[in-house]
Amino acid sequence: MLTKAIETIERTVLHLEPQRSVRFINLLPPLAVEKMRRARFRRTLRLAGERSVFYREAFKRHNIDITRIEHPSQLGDFYTTGEDLRVHGSEAFLTGQPDTAFETTGTTSPVPKRIFFSNRELEEMGRCSAVGLYRLGIRPEDRIFSAYDSSFWVSPVVLKMAVQFLNCFHVEAGKIPPSEFYERARPYQPNIIFGEPSWLIRLSEIAEQRGIWPLKLMFGGGENMAEEARILVENIWNAPLYLSYGQTESFGTLAAECERKDGYHRNDLFFWFETPEVDTNGFGELVYTTLVRDVMPLIRYRSTDLTKLIEDPCPCGFFVKRMAKVRARCDEMVVCGMGNVGPWVFEDLLRGIGGISGDWQAGVKHEAGSDLIELRVELTDGLGPNDVENLVRANLRQNFSDFAKNLDMKLYELRIVGLKPGALRGDARKIKRVVDERQFTARPLILACHDELASTANNG
Repeated sequence: MLTKAIETIERTVLHLEPQRSVRFINLLPPLAVEKMRRARFRRTLRLAGERSVFYREAFKRHNIDITRIEHPSQLGDFYTTGEDLRVHGSEAFLTGQPDTAFETTGTTSPVPKRIFFSNRELEEMGRCSAVGLYRLGIRPEDRIFSAYDSSFWVSPVVLKMAVQFLNCFHVEAGKIPPSEFYERARPYQPNIIFGEPSWLIRLSEIAEQRGIWPLKLMFGGGENMAEEARILVENIWNAPLYLSYGQTESFGTLAAECERKDGYHRNDLFFWFETPEVDTNGFGELVYTTLVRDVMPLIRYRSTDLTKLIEDPCPCGFFVKRMAKVRARCDEMVVCGMGNVGPWVFEDLLRGIGGISGDWQAGVKHEAGSDLIELRVELTDGLGPNDVENLVRANLRQNFSDFAKNLDMKLYELRIVGLKPGALRGDARKIKRVVDERQFTARPLILACHDELASTANNG
């Protein structure tokens, strides 16, 4: 009874104007929030077990009695993976009638994951996002321009829903070349700009040359960002740049920064976050369960991102807890200025090119304010790096128009490095194909996924 009353209060608060929502939602006592999360988790389990073909069969296979489960950790080694979505198909996860769908912008497989939602879920996430954006200082008098890619991506849609509750002027420009955006946006004098971090870097470089206008803030989503790059952008515009973390599977933002930029504030009302296995520093793979989804809930979904859950309260005073900035991925997909890339991308780029061995490696670096893809190949028949680069660029334009578009917009640079045969493998049995060599924290730390984490993936 108490839980239902709390849920009614929360939903009522979210339907208030953002300024009132912020004030009231921060008054929710921790015990009330915990009770509500547990009730929502149990409801989600029942919904999935009764209506989802995948979860019904998977629970039976794992001998899971969902009536006895009170906490995600009680599910043991049961997880949902991206591979489950691809192999079984999204329809096997449905528990209700969908109104819309989005797709992953890139994965370790060329097969996209399709995620379905209802219009109610879209509106609810928009209201929740509006609360977070209001806390960052967005007000009705602001003028928002968005350069998010609108092709099957959820972020621009959620932003549009949030903006209507903030009552702001909003233009969805789409992911056009930064130079074109600059010229077309300048007459409107937008004071808030949304976009992918690598795109915002390029726009800022253009603005530094041609002139800036007053900005209140920028907001980046879709990929990680080096702190040195953030500082560069902020210095050019003399305005803060805030970052968010999310996935298409989560319906956009899972967490976002506050004005302190000290970790991402988690959406604990809509998701249950876990890091089941952690290293000595507390970092582990982020696993989350959706708590308010009626169409396609996900239970203990493996994000493949390594982060740390921060339980200490943030000095900003907001009640929701935080997660640290993502430091690495458990798979070899890297999110960068090129896009979301995995080994299969580079295999296709090198396919059909003679004069190189089967060993190669793609290193993602950050140089001169932008991402650099350094593709390392072993030359066998006198072919030079320039020859390989010309062929790779031709394959890029023929097979990956989005990645070629990002290269044209200078969101990243491409370099081919030629090596002697055997140089990459050495004495190792395996080569890590895609390596993120950027440093996203003040300390030069690159984490690899624990072997035990990688071995617990649920294939069924």
